[in-house]
Amino acid sequence: MNRKKLFLIANIPCALLFLVTCAWLNLAYAQYCNPALVSYIVRDENGKPLTEEALKSVAEQLPRSIGDAQIYAGEVSLKENGRRFYRQESVDWDKGEKVPALHFINDGNCAMRLGNVTLTYHGKQMRLFFNISITRTQPDRRWVIDSLPFQEGSFVVDVRGWPWEENEVVSVDRWKAAP
Repeated sequence: MNRKKLFLIANIPCALLFLVTCAWLNLAYAQYCNPALVSYIVRDENGKPLTEEALKSVAEQLPRSIGDAQIYAGEVSLKENGRRFYRQESVDWDKGEKVPALHFINDGNCAMRLGNVTLTYHGKQMRLFFNISITRTQPDRRWVIDSLPFQEGSFVVDVRGWPWEENEVVSVDRWKAAP
């Protein structure tokens, strides 16, 4: 046998190992998980949801991320008088009432800890304590939280004991003045 053939035969195991490794790495990147998402409906002083333009103005004052959550202004699709919501991937999304909302999302590692955020609107600051932890394995990974009318102060949302029915909006009565 000539040297070229011996070289090729000797390197077949290395080539196979390389191909298997590349295929395994591609599978690791192809994994998908449902993102951890908290949507917060911001309301003005009179209790009406902020317009898309006003919400963008509030969002622009925030950092791009808080903890491991990225922030962006978007919308939610509400049904049943705002007590439930349609998920963005739902075929029924268009049926709901669209309301602007701040989104806190982690679609990288599919888990998220959301601590606190300070919103500024019309010269007032409202500090919100979410204290929410969403794990990779919990079923309730997408939350929509309603808000108090915008006001000066610090507030905490208490979700302990919340029934977590599918696609239910966390109601405004869960917000309390922070101690």
